[in-house]
Amino acid sequence: MKLEFTADLETGVPNIDEQHKELIKRINDVVALGGEASKKEDTDRLIGFLEEYVLKHFRDEEQLQRNSGYPKYEWHRGQHEEYIRNLAKLKEEYAKNGPSLSFTIALNSSVIEWIVRHIRSVDKELGAHINDKG
Repeated sequence: MKLEFTADLETGVPNIDEQHKELIKRINDVVALGGEASKKEDTDRLIGFLEEYVLKHFRDEEQLQRNSGYPKYEWHRGQHEEYIRNLAKLKEEYAKNGPSLSFTIALNSSVIEWIVRHIRSVDKELGAHINDKG
């Protein structure tokens, strides 16, 4: 499943949208490897990058929330923490079982589906708040 950054994922906040585009690109890179054992080094590298990038993106986004006085900051931050836990579980499964079809399926459900739902609802609401604040 290739994820595309489409208009329904735009928050209207250029920095957030650019980071979401990069995040989607990196997720697609991991999925494209398909859990092939011969590409384990690439998968390791991309998972590490994805993990680092998610943390950076969430820090940046949370800073924007604090700066704009976003009233749902604590709840939104909790959503980010849930994603980080899901990613850590996925990374743990990958470390234990290596690249596999089940890894790719788990990546799709716990990482891709979550991020799309999060952007379409939670981040779009944040974007509207930030744009209203000017």
